Amino acid sequence: MFKTTFAFLSIIFLFAFTPAVQVNEDLAEDVLKYTNQFRKSKGLPVLEMMDDLNAIARKHSQDMASGRRSFGHGGFKERESKMKKLIKTYHSSAENVAYGATNAKEALAIWKNSSGHRKNILGNYRYTGIGTARNRQGIIYYTQIFVR
Repeated sequence: MFKTTFAFLSIIFLFAFTPAVQVNEDLAEDVLKYTNQFRKSKGLPVLEMMDDLNAIARKHSQDMASGRRSFGHGGFKERESKMKKLIKTYHSSAENVAYGATNAKEALAIWKNSSGHRKNILGNYRYTGIGTARNRQGIIYYTQIFVR
């Protein structure tokens, strides 16, 4: 009985204090796929996903999912500074965030139906970074950054 109670309490403790976790990397690939399908349908070149940019986007999603940062674009200047160091020919950048979508197709639908986010997706960018994280309630947070 003691072992069962201890094991149960350990599981509850781990669940209660587990930080936001990265969601399957396939989700980022799906966001890229739907983003590039949409861009191609508008006669635009596809975006190239970069691992270093993914790390920046993933960190922002993790921060939002864990509550370390409010949902939104807070801290974008810091992320932009990191992008400038990574991309030697840096010219400009933008960012889309979303939460609650259960898959990449839903996230893209949210962004496509918002004029500012749609403008970012269809903007004159060459690179993208995509990061996702899930909070304790299972809600997925998405960040997609765009760099030219």
